Amino acid sequence: MRKFNILFLLVLAITLTSCSIRLVDFTTISSKNVSLDIDKTKGIQVEASKSYFLSIGWNIKDALDEALESAGPEYDLLVDGVVRYSSYPFISSVKVEGTAVNSRDIKMVYGQEGYEQWLNDNDIFDPETATVEVVDN
Repeated sequence: MRKFNILFLLVLAITLTSCSIRLVDFTTISSKNVSLDIDKTKGIQVEASKSYFLSIGWNIKDALDEALESAGPEYDLLVDGVVRYSSYPFISSVKVEGTAVNSRDIKMVYGQEGYEQWLNDNDIFDPETATVEVVDN
C-alpha cells in the first residue's frame, strides 16, 4: 500500500506541475487578413525551420529570425506568414514561411507623414506611445 501512495503522489505531482515558455517577441501580428498596402513584389519568399531535442528551449523567434536573415539584412518584416509546429518522438520543430519585405520601402513610398498615418490607420504598435499595464496574479 505504501508503494501505491508514493506512486500516486508522484503522478499527482507530475500532473500538477507546469512550465512557461516565451514563444515569440513581435512588433505586429494578426491572424486576420489585413490589407497593409505593401508592394509584396519587392519581397522575397523565405522559409526557415529550427529543431529542438526533447522540445528544450523551443520558440518561434529563432525560426522567424532565421527566415528574415536568409532574405538579407535590409529585410525586417515578414508578411503573409505561416508558422508550423511539428512534434516527433524526442524532436520538435518550428517552421516559418512568408514574404520578407523592407519596412523602409514603406516609408519611402509614403514619406514620413504618410508612413505615420499608415501606422495609425493600421493600428500598428508604436513603442513611443505604448503604455504598460501591470497585472498582479
